[in-house]
Amino acid sequence: MANIIALDIGGRYIGVATVDHSGKIPYRFATIDRKREDVFEKIKQICKQEQITHIVAGVPFHVEDGSETRQTIKTREFIAQLKAVLPDILEYIEIDETLTSQEAKRLLAIEEADISQEHAEAARILLAEYLAQAS
Repeated sequence: MANIIALDIGGRYIGVATVDHSGKIPYRFATIDRKREDVFEKIKQICKQEQITHIVAGVPFHVEDGSETRQTIKTREFIAQLKAVLPDILEYIEIDETLTSQEAKRLLAIEEADISQEHAEAARILLAEYLAQAS
């Protein structure tokens, strides 16, 4: 399963993570700034370059009760748009991203100026969780 990326879909930044050639070690790949790049074109380029067949997308839920939030709906709308842009992806996998951003901040000791790296780290955490579940 080396042809996989994970996406942490934020309002401004999209964090991207992938795995090494063995398909076992997830790592931060990129952070896409929605204000500076066409996010769908950039993800399309990454998928072509890395020959991606599977996309894991983090979907947020309400921390207290697991219910959907406005961000859940926005994230699912983004995933639907991504499916239209990249119909050849074999599988889109949604995974609960609740608290991954907080974990990323903790792991990276993020300062406000480095907030963009938080999303790539959150994507790495999502991918690590997915790989653990899949094995």
